[in-house]
Amino acid sequence: MNGAIPAVRRFTGRRMLVVGDALLDAYLHGQATRVCSEAPVPVVEARYKTVAPGGAANTAANVAGLGGCVSFLAVVGTDEASDTLRRELAARGVSDEHLVVDAERSTVHKLRILADGQYLVRFDEGDARPLARETRRRFLERFRELFDGHDTIIVSDYHSGVVGPALIETLAELNARGEKRVLLDSKKLLAFRRCPLSVVKPNHREAAATLGWRPSRADNHLVELGEQLVRRLLAQWVVITLGEDGSAIFGRDGSYYRVPPRPVLNPQPVGAGDTYIAALSLALDAGADIQTAAEIAAEAAAVAATRAGTACVSQQELLQRLSQRGDPLADAADLLEQVYDYRQRGKRIVFTNGCFDILHSGHVAFLQQARSLGDVLIVGVNSDASVRRLKGETRPINSQADRVAVLAALEAVDHVVLFGEDTPERLISQIRPDVHVKGSDYTLERLPEAKIVQSYGGQVVILPLVEGKSTTAIVRKIARLSRKPAAQGIPSELPIEALPVGTTVQVV
Repeated sequence: MNGAIPAVRRFTGRRMLVVGDALLDAYLHGQATRVCSEAPVPVVEARYKTVAPGGAANTAANVAGLGGCVSFLAVVGTDEASDTLRRELAARGVSDEHLVVDAERSTVHKLRILADGQYLVRFDEGDARPLARETRRRFLERFRELFDGHDTIIVSDYHSGVVGPALIETLAELNARGEKRVLLDSKKLLAFRRCPLSVVKPNHREAAATLGWRPSRADNHLVELGEQLVRRLLAQWVVITLGEDGSAIFGRDGSYYRVPPRPVLNPQPVGAGDTYIAALSLALDAGADIQTAAEIAAEAAAVAATRAGTACVSQQELLQRLSQRGDPLADAADLLEQVYDYRQRGKRIVFTNGCFDILHSGHVAFLQQARSLGDVLIVGVNSDASVRRLKGETRPINSQADRVAVLAALEAVDHVVLFGEDTPERLISQIRPDVHVKGSDYTLERLPEAKIVQSYGGQVVILPLVEGKSTTAIVRKIARLSRKPAAQGIPSELPIEALPVGTTVQVV
């Protein structure tokens, strides 16, 4: 998964065009209280209702949530579902300026009824007929305008009338030379057989149905299935998602990769495919290779699958998950390649390091100041073994995976890298930052790495620390508070507000 986190950070501002079916997903949550006297079905007392963009609209919302700049082209009516969909898109950072309106058409609306968190039934309403002639003309005219201004296009086909022969023919014409990166999510793959495509993303059942096969998880079946799709389509890559078995990637050059599954407890798969193709598209647009892009997409879909209902994943959530899973952001070899690229582009590199055991406002202020000294901030983090040697056997409070995850999610931090030594001298010798930053609890004389930085012409900067803010002080305060209630004869639970963010408390 080389370069996953740097690639995700490059999602910001990527221009993407999403075209397809705009749906409104609604969920009516209730409680099953008894069996109906009129029929053997449960009576559900409604508690609350939630709504979210669905279909291609959810793909667009995920592109925006992951940091991209999305243009969303679809067709909607003038009904209440359309108004609600527009509000929900706006709340997720997606403009409705490219929605083509057909007053004679009703917006597709899917209502799911849940009792005690379990699905009972889904009602589908709305117009899924092919577009009327005038609506189709306006839609294709807008598609031609938007196509020229975007390098990456996602076609999200939910078979609600928008993605039809006219759009497919226009796409084949506009991308005849395959100059644009086009990703397709559709059950009707062979309808696109004359369109040069970068990626098609069916699930296993859809892929098998395309060729009239019965699905099988046997390896030889899967390989033959992928290879046949590559032959039948003008696609550079075929990515077959396999649910709990991960995914398989087949290339036109004959390459084949398997991406392992991301375990999720009680997965909620609604909309996870939209998240997957949004992240995959952004990763490819950001320069990731197909395998890294598929790994990133799998992580993003796993985040979505942890949510009830149709979910939108943010860039920071994806960065945090990648960090927790031990992405090679902690591998200096991958980082050095990125550092070389930064230098080629004239970027000023800042480095700092520490344990960052319980992240507090003093840390955040320090990192923001450090980031302001250059263009890229790299943070070195002591491994758990290193912290124990420096701080004692009771530390760290938070594991290295947790500490890295929290740091990686901060806007001021560009890269996080673990080191196992007590001091970052080896790491600094490799990275050779333009600026090495430490807090005012150090002096130049007490920094063994200072001589290394100065030897190649780098600068060492000592920044003031926020007074009274330290992990040690927080740990002592928690210990003091945990003893105080027992002494006063009052309940020993601490209010949540009393604990700083990131604190882990072990109750014995």
